Amino acid sequence: MSATDTREVSVYAGASILFGRVLTNYRNSPGLFAITLAAPLGMMLLFGFVFGGALAGGGDATAYRAYLVPGVLVLVAAMGLTSTASTVNADLHSGFTDRLRALPLSPAAAPAGFALAETVVGVLALALMSGAGYLLGWRVDATLGEVAAAIALLLAFRWVLAWLGIALGTAIKDEQALQQAAPMIFGALMFSNVFVPAATMPTGVATIAEWNPVSAIVAALRTLLGSDPAASAGAWRTQHPVLAAWLWIAALFALSAPLAIRRYASSA
Repeated sequence: MSATDTREVSVYAGASILFGRVLTNYRNSPGLFAITLAAPLGMMLLFGFVFGGALAGGGDATAYRAYLVPGVLVLVAAMGLTSTASTVNADLHSGFTDRLRALPLSPAAAPAGFALAETVVGVLALALMSGAGYLLGWRVDATLGEVAAAIALLLAFRWVLAWLGIALGTAIKDEQALQQAAPMIFGALMFSNVFVPAATMPTGVATIAEWNPVSAIVAALRTLLGSDPAASAGAWRTQHPVLAAWLWIAALFALSAPLAIRRYASSA
């Protein structure tokens, strides 16, 4: 067997170990999964039904809910960042990561399995939230191809954030510090167009929201699902939201994957 074959087996073995372990962890601790859904679902109910009429300018709140749900779906995918970071950090403190490093595995194997498992969990979370949105009156005005493209975009974003979560969980070794950083991360996600268009915000805040990667994914999803009232206006990234979203995903992956592999293999 060549060196290349050995490396391929090692990548598969390590990815399989982490994939199965993460899914087992969620099955044994369903509260972790519930926490991922609780905040976005609460916000969808709050903004869609309590504030919906006001945010719709006194108009049809149903139209606002159609605008809101794609943003909440992206928020669900984005919140997986903190859950991934917390799980990786817990593995560091339990010694599980050290045991993995003792095995003849490729450095990319364990993080890849971790990211894949978190993405699979994200599929279930996004499916449940989509069902909740449907029950609340959200409908998709798109072709089958556009829906498939929207699903691919959401899963790619969740995949990239899993890698970023691995890097974050290994970089912040103090568990309490990571817990304190979680609200800050959530706050950063909120500086986006999830709930209202960036154009309605003060100039400085609007600039931050427009350059937030979350805003790019949300704008692309709304365009693909037919619920973006302001597409093809403004800057280039606004005129081409889907392309801009994929460029953000590629850039985040190029930054986070090598960092996650290096930190996971060497952090102590």
